[in-house]
Amino acid sequence: MTTRGNMTASGSARSAAAQRRSRRKSVDERVLEFQDVVALAPAARRKSLAAARTAGAVVAASGAVASALGLVATVACVVSAPERPLAAIDGSVEAGQGIDLTQIVALSAFGGGMAAFLLGCGAIGLARLRAEKYGALTTVDLAAAPKNLADPFRRALTAVDTIRASVAYREHWLPEIDLDAALWELAQHLLAGIRLRDELKTASAGPEYREQVEQARTALGACLMNVRKGANTLAALAHRVEVFDRMLSEPARRAEFEEARELRARSDAEQMGRLAAAVADALAIAPALGEVADRAAGALDAYDELPKMCPELHG
Repeated sequence: MTTRGNMTASGSARSAAAQRRSRRKSVDERVLEFQDVVALAPAARRKSLAAARTAGAVVAASGAVASALGLVATVACVVSAPERPLAAIDGSVEAGQGIDLTQIVALSAFGGGMAAFLLGCGAIGLARLRAEKYGALTTVDLAAAPKNLADPFRRALTAVDTIRASVAYREHWLPEIDLDAALWELAQHLLAGIRLRDELKTASAGPEYREQVEQARTALGACLMNVRKGANTLAALAHRVEVFDRMLSEPARRAEFEEARELRARSDAEQMGRLAAAVADALAIAPALGEVADRAAGALDAYDELPKMCPELHG
């Protein structure tokens, strides 16, 4: 029993260490994904920007490699035929001169590689500009933030990445949740706190502005409280998700959860079916009251008009 317990503890420790490495990697990937963008507004369409950034990085890297190989090949051609170093570009290529064709290929690879590199860099730059247009928190912003704001936000960032990497999130054990929206809310508080801090540094100390300065300090304190509270909430949620992940790693518990989820899904489907049928029945009710009221009211209106039409009846 002791050996088995030690093995279980060792396995848990290795799993926890792997999760910590995964979280660190996730944070690093978040930074690399958008160059130096840490958090994005939901309207920025994170996935499309990530795709553009990745495609741009691949094209730029491929272009850099191609241009480097082309440059090396061109230098090799020039060294091997120093008497005609510009034969490939001065139009003096003759049939059967392999060295000139090699120069053409080498120069083409260099030029095409440079064009691809510039195109990839342009795609990365456009992705960055689009991110800034819709709202983004960068590593520069995070570095400029006060420590009492930056530290809790980093905890929130780690918690979000922990949840996103979890089995519970990836296998849809959790409902549809917008983690980017939650993180962006805290990012806005952080950015507002940075701005308030900077403005307070240069604010006038005159007594006539004391009330405005106090309001700014109160707003700064609220930003700090919101970031801390949000970080604590996300950290607690991430801890619960990790606990649930450990339970899902046990086959017996996972089977229980799967059965319970299936029963709940079936019960919800039946309940929604009954609700839909009730709505359909409510909408299918034939209108009759309006017709009855209109006919009765018409008759009564006619009786009300009789004295006017037949005044002799009251004579």
